Amino acid sequence: MTSRPPVALVGARPAEGPAALARLGIPFVWIVDPGEPLPQAGPGVLAVHRAPYRDDPISLLEVPLPRDTAAVLSFTEFGLLPAALLSEALGLPSVSVGAVLRTRDKLLMRRALRATCPGPAFGVVGEDEPDADDFPLVAKPVRGAGSRGLRYVAGPADYPALREELRGMLWERYIRGPEYSVEAVSGEDGHRVLGVTAKRTSGRPRFIETGHEAPAPVDPLARDRIEECVRRCLDALGVDRGASHTEVKVEDGRVQVIETHTRAGGDRIPLLTRLVTGLDQYELAIRSVLPGTAAAEPRPRFAHAAVHYFRWEDAVLAGHNDPDRCRALDGVVELEVRASPGDHLPVWQHSHERPGHVVVGAAGRDELRARVLAVEEALDPALHHAADPVPAAPPLLSAS
Repeated sequence: MTSRPPVALVGARPAEGPAALARLGIPFVWIVDPGEPLPQAGPGVLAVHRAPYRDDPISLLEVPLPRDTAAVLSFTEFGLLPAALLSEALGLPSVSVGAVLRTRDKLLMRRALRATCPGPAFGVVGEDEPDADDFPLVAKPVRGAGSRGLRYVAGPADYPALREELRGMLWERYIRGPEYSVEAVSGEDGHRVLGVTAKRTSGRPRFIETGHEAPAPVDPLARDRIEECVRRCLDALGVDRGASHTEVKVEDGRVQVIETHTRAGGDRIPLLTRLVTGLDQYELAIRSVLPGTAAAEPRPRFAHAAVHYFRWEDAVLAGHNDPDRCRALDGVVELEVRASPGDHLPVWQHSHERPGHVVVGAAGRDELRARVLAVEEALDPALHHAADPVPAAPPLLSAS
């Protein structure tokens, strides 16, 4: 077998990145931030180096890389800009620094899309004051992620009291309608849309994602409009390489971009896409900067797939049934419970507080929903809420 030139991989997560490189037989130097766990050496790992790329992107210049390094990759939010900077410094194929900046900064994104992908009214709190017609609105950090800091402001009467707290944040008129994400990979042949996924959220005021379903239940005409809007968005932002994850809403038949990222989506969405299409977004993203890498034959596993986040919050988890028993249920691909008996489960303020999830596949949507419900019922969590009487010693529920 002909050996392939190595690449540099920035960021310890997600695990799908190094796994894809290993499957493709591409060796890599792994660069991790001091705040990340040190990964274990595995297939294809030539060396592991620490560099504070999150706080100091230029620190990557000090990492010893093989002279024949063919690409610098990152699939994690805070590694995107450092990887693009190093790629441009080395003259390697990559999404441009400008494109990464326009997607990482929500205000830059809105300004860049204004001409070709008109969206909602927007401005900066304390600088561009909203009109009465701009309410309700959503305020969000310009460079935030994971729903952190997001606020919903219902009307003009609520705004003055929040102005100082929200000063400097981006405000946007709240877009009504169903929400979707679009997974794509860009390259020499343009933007290849891999799938459109339907999204569920907790609703106002935080809009934390509670589940995703692929493929989204939309008619072909609506799907075409969504995909066309996303292609225009990526063109306008200068995204011409690698993976992208774009969130849109359809309001009164009009597709409007919420935000986009030069990486694969979170929340197990790439897994859902792979389950229903057989296409691996990570592998395709690697191939977009390393032409000639052999593509595997797509092998869909299910017609429909979903990820469901357990809606356990504002309670103490007294116990639950054995997750391993639930993993054996029909269609269950992945199940994770991060909360332990005795843990206090807060009211969700951001996505990292969700206590666990299940990924399920099925032949049809009705079967899909039935399988998700079956997992919830089998797991059978015991939650103690503040208004409930406190049990003397809440036991872990029997696994039998």
